[in-house]
Amino acid sequence: MKYKAKYIFYGGILIANGMMLLLLNRWANHHPKFSPSHHSHAREVGKKELDGVIQKDSKDIFRKEDALFSYVKKFGLRQTIARLHELAPLYGDCHQPAHQAGRLAYKIHSTEAFRSVTSQCHAGGFHGAIEAYFSEHGTKNLSRDVKVICSSELNRFYTHQCIHGIGHGLMAAANYELFVALKNCDLLSERQGSCWSGVFMENIVGGLAGHEGHSIRSTKYLNDDPHYPCTIIEEKYKSSCYLLQTSRMMQLFSGDFSKLASACSEAPRNYRRVCFESMGRDVGGVHRGNPAAAIASCSDAPRGELRIGCLTGAVQDEFWDPTGQDNALNFCKHLEHKAEKDACYRTIFSRAPQILSSKEDLKSFCSKAEALYRGACLNGIAS
Repeated sequence: MKYKAKYIFYGGILIANGMMLLLLNRWANHHPKFSPSHHSHAREVGKKELDGVIQKDSKDIFRKEDALFSYVKKFGLRQTIARLHELAPLYGDCHQPAHQAGRLAYKIHSTEAFRSVTSQCHAGGFHGAIEAYFSEHGTKNLSRDVKVICSSELNRFYTHQCIHGIGHGLMAAANYELFVALKNCDLLSERQGSCWSGVFMENIVGGLAGHEGHSIRSTKYLNDDPHYPCTIIEEKYKSSCYLLQTSRMMQLFSGDFSKLASACSEAPRNYRRVCFESMGRDVGGVHRGNPAAAIASCSDAPRGELRIGCLTGAVQDEFWDPTGQDNALNFCKHLEHKAEKDACYRTIFSRAPQILSSKEDLKSFCSKAEALYRGACLNGIAS
């Protein structure tokens, strides 16, 4: 896979841009409503050879599942995700290996895996643990399951990630039957849109079946129409669909952002802005840490609201955890058009309290903004 193509899917909001290590093949044998028992998971994990001397600085965990299992077993999920995040500059996006780490952590530690919530690698570890949970429990007691998985202590950002991860798990548990998974999301009492977005993302993940040695059963809800399946679903689902749809367009157009911009311009009027936000997520994934290149790619979007959607989508992709704050600030500084710069700063200022854990960290963040915007940042954290 070429370097750019690694960043197709999970760019910023949600979840990572390139699906380099798609390891969901175990779902292929699961019934849409029922799944293997805990004992079958134990046997599967038990087959793996434990490397008792695996080192904390191991690089093998990014590509070798047995090494990843040993690392999770020895160091725990949180450290595993931290190490995958460190390796991402060498090997590409870490969201999908983090998914696998989360699945392994659940199989080893059961629901204790959910205590290792971290946004690094676009919350992939958390999503993977959720997928493994549904593999064991099915979807019959969804309200109970949400309470087990999604702690009420989480802020809105992490709650979104949790419910989004449940959408991933429901789609996989439904054997990639899109409408079944969406209807299961409808059973949730709140944040159904976060769940729908996870379903649509997992649908795109399913489209990688058969590529690069992956054996996952392919979804039937993708084709050569860049707007499909957004064209066949109920109106209430369409915004969530278009929020992820450019990741499918990235496949179809081989990462050509001018073609993505043209396709988003052809979306139904009510969903054009969200389509360009989705494009921005993918722009951010391809050009992470390179604001000039990201801004240039968003210039394919029409000037005004739609370009602002692309730019804000891209800057959000820079700011998934505390290590991204300087990249996000630098992105905003690179913008020259006032309306675009204002929107950029509003976006990252609203995100900062969800990412940074202390007032001191927030004040330090604000101090690094351009002088004209520092007051707005400080006022935001004081309110």
